[in-house]
Order: sequence, then structure tokens, then C-alpha cells
Amino acid sequence: MILYIISLIIILSLLTYIAIKQKNFNVIIVFLCTCIVIYFLSFPKQCINSTIFGAKIFFTAVFPSIFPFLIICNLLINYDGVNIYSKLFGKLLCKPLRLSKACSLTIIISALCGYPLGAKYACDTYEKSLITKEEWKRLLNIASNTSPLFIVGSVATAMMGMPKLGYLLLISNYISCIMMSLVVKPAPYYRSSYFRNEDEAVKVINLGSKLKNSIENALKTVLSIGAYIIFFAVLLDIISYNKYFDLILSSLIPNTLLKDLVKYFMLGIIELTKGCQLISTLNISVTLKAILISFLSAFSGLSITSQVYSFTYKFPEFSIKTYIKRKAVQGLFSSLTTAVLMIPFNKFSQNTFSGNLTGVSSNVVYLVLIILLLLPLCIHGIKKLLHVS
Repeated sequence: MILYIISLIIILSLLTYIAIKQKNFNVIIVFLCTCIVIYFLSFPKQCINSTIFGAKIFFTAVFPSIFPFLIICNLLINYDGVNIYSKLFGKLLCKPLRLSKACSLTIIISALCGYPLGAKYACDTYEKSLITKEEWKRLLNIASNTSPLFIVGSVATAMMGMPKLGYLLLISNYISCIMMSLVVKPAPYYRSSYFRNEDEAVKVINLGSKLKNSIENALKTVLSIGAYIIFFAVLLDIISYNKYFDLILSSLIPNTLLKDLVKYFMLGIIELTKGCQLISTLNISVTLKAILISFLSAFSGLSITSQVYSFTYKFPEFSIKTYIKRKAVQGLFSSLTTAVLMIPFNKFSQNTFSGNLTGVSSNVVYLVLIILLLLPLCIHGIKKLLHVS
């Protein structure tokens, strides 16, 4: 087995060298895809079960909750909802975030429904020329939060058995979005043709036509989201049940608890839901669980990032690298907020720990807190990084 791992590392190293030398990373992608195909052929039953599992999550949880909401939101936009909502909530929601009033509907949708609808309607608003390019880029990282139903219902209540903790995590998530609005510098504000003139006549649109278009758009969007969920469910199983992956981690991290913590966190970076579920089963303090889950919820994971990219890829001015960097910073903000809020939460909670806090987990808590407390010292450097498009 060790020989196989060494051989795999050598092959990947050679391919990476060739890719860098020729400035062509297609070789690595082709190699990884070939490995996945071989895995499919070697373990077809496991891959089919993973696909069924992803499909069940989509059809039982995601589709029923998102599809009707998408139709309504599409109708809102088609019937001048952006303009109407901007008049009602624009000053209250957008001014503190340093956004124009046209962003109010997107912020409300994101706050209520979470990923990836904030990104979808940010793109729709930008595509209709209601906001500027720079404002759209900021909006993508501000209207970017976890669904309240997911964080309170699925994570805190179902996985951890602590519903009150869900509201703490949700508050941390919202605060991280607000902090991103302070960190990411806005472009100089000016009123131009990006917003409809007050005296312009509102066109009367046929309800049947717009309902049909809204349903078609909602169906296309939700099926795209479902495809990503199923694909990453299979990919996650390939990684999590891979013996080589476990062997490499075991050789690098001898301690079982710390190894599982690192493994589950890495899986959470790939897919949010599974990562949160695995972290909730660890025998560590609730504080550390909350800090890790808070980071993952704000970062969102590669699965949700891919869903966001499915809406933004058509805009050449969008940088996925910058978006991911900003999401990582948002994750740190959310974790820091959670660490602070957990101090009073633990004092008033009767069920502070889900298990015994071992020496290893205690050290990890202190390490995480030290890193988060040092974060303000790096704000200046982070700002420079975030302003690179």
C-alpha cells in the first residue's frame, strides 16, 4: 500500500512539473478524472449508493424548499421588485453596508434562503444593469450566508441537539457578512443609468408569459444545484472512504482525535453539510465544534462555491480566486465572532460539553483562539489582498 502511495505521489509530482513547465494544467485534470473513472469501475456499488444519497438529499430537502421560492423571486424581479424593495428597505439595509438601494432585494433573499441564491440574484441584478460591476463584486461576498433553516434546523438541532446554538451560529454568520462590507472597499458611489429613473413608465408584463419564464428559470437553476450536490456527494465518498487518504493522514498525524478533526474539517471544506455532520460527532468541546462549524458555514465549501460559479462564469470580470480568498476571510470573521459569543453562551448553558475535553482538543481550542485574536493585526494586509481583482 505504501508503495502505491509513493508511486501516486511521484506521478502527481511529475505531472505538476510538466504542467508548470508547459503552463498547461489540463494534464493534471485529465489524470484526476481518469483516476475517478477507474474508481467508478472498481467500486460501482459504492458510487451508485453515493449518487442515490445525493439525489435523496436534493429531492427531499433542497428541491421542495428552493424551487417554489425561486419562482416567486423570479416573478418579483420581473415585476419591478428591485425598484419597489429599494424604496421600502433600501436605506435601512443597504446604506450601512455601503451598497446602493438596488441591492436590497438580493440581500433579503440571501438572508432568508442562504447559498447560492444570493449569488444568483446578485448576478441577475447586475445583468439587468441595475448595479455597477464593482458593486456586484462586493455584493457577491456580502449577500453570502448560510440558510437559517440549515444552520438552526439541520446543524444545531438535528446534528448537535442544541437549537439555541443555532441562533448563535446564525448571528455569527450574519455579522461576518457585515464585516465583509467593511473590509471590501466600495467603488466611488455615483447615480447613473444603473438604476431606473423614477419617472420612467413601468411596462405592463403578461402574467402568463412571465410565470412560464420564471418556472423555466427556476427549474434550470434548481436542477443545476442538484447536479452539483450529487457530484460532490460522490466525490466526497471517494475521498472519505479512501484508504490511501486515511493512511497519509495517519502517518502525518498519529493522534486519532486530531487526525479525525483535520480529516472532517478538510471534508467540510469540500462539502459543507457532510463536514458539519462529521464534526458534530467528534468527542471535543462544544466551543471548538461551534468555531469549526462557524468557519465552514461562512466559507461555504467547494460544492457551494461551484454552484456560485455556475452563475458567475459568464462574466469575464469575475475572479473565482478573489471570491474564495474573501470567503476564507469571512470564515475567519465568523469563527472569531463565534469564539467571543461562546463565552457568555457557555456560562448560561447547562450542557456545555458534548464529551470530555481531552488535552489535545483543549490545545487546539487555544491555538484556534490565538490565531483568531491575531487576525486584527493582519487587517491591513488582508485589505490589500482583497482589493486585487
